[in-house]
Amino acid sequence: MRRTFAIAGSLAVLTATAGAQAWPPEFIGSFPAPPGAIDVAYENRGLYILIEGTPPAICELTTSGSFMSSFRVPVPAPARGITYDGRDWNWFFISNRVNRYIYKLTTAGSLAGSFACPAGAPYGLGYTEIYNPHGRGLFAACRDAGYIARLDITTGSLLSTFAGPAAAVVTYDDFFAGLRSSNDVYWDYLYGPWRRFDTMPARPLGVAAGLMWPIYDQWVKLYILCQNGCVYRYEGYTAVAPASLGRVKALFR
Repeated sequence: MRRTFAIAGSLAVLTATAGAQAWPPEFIGSFPAPPGAIDVAYENRGLYILIEGTPPAICELTTSGSFMSSFRVPVPAPARGITYDGRDWNWFFISNRVNRYIYKLTTAGSLAGSFACPAGAPYGLGYTEIYNPHGRGLFAACRDAGYIARLDITTGSLLSTFAGPAAAVVTYDDFFAGLRSSNDVYWDYLYGPWRRFDTMPARPLGVAAGLMWPIYDQWVKLYILCQNGCVYRYEGYTAVAPASLGRVKALFR
């Protein structure tokens, strides 16, 4: 077992049982999400939580869950998914599952554009730079259509689609996906088929992964937001041959 369950107040949490030195990433801790949390975004810098409301809000946390700041965003309710550009850290993207639009915002929260999702109602969002066999772009988990769509990050045009681990996929980022009616999180690391990554204490609402390839070693951080109001944090670090990197993002900084 990679983790065990414990209870803290009214929230089910996980207790770490191993170090974070292998793939898949190991559980290392959890913390309460802000009230109203609906999705999570992480891209090797800040950790951001999308908060339901009219209007919705973005809450910035440290990677250990401490509050840093929050701000309202000019996006119509109900907002559902959040991600941001991991290359330049210039843009947030927020989805609305009812009107099927995706909104582009600056990191200060100003609206910079919007487009209708051409693949169906967008739920959770993800972003991938390079080293992804599905290609680079903005990813939308289209629950009702039963697949994950890759979109052009500038125009919003549909580039491709691929199947999730099962029907009704509601969240996706990099290798990880969650479903509408399951507590399981799935992964398809390095071109493999979808496999169960872990079973969470509650249904996952959002997943956010950050990956780095400094030279030959792969470093992974994963955050899973669950319906019980907790964020679960995983880490992994393993040596990988460059030819086998598959989807890993190369962040040459």
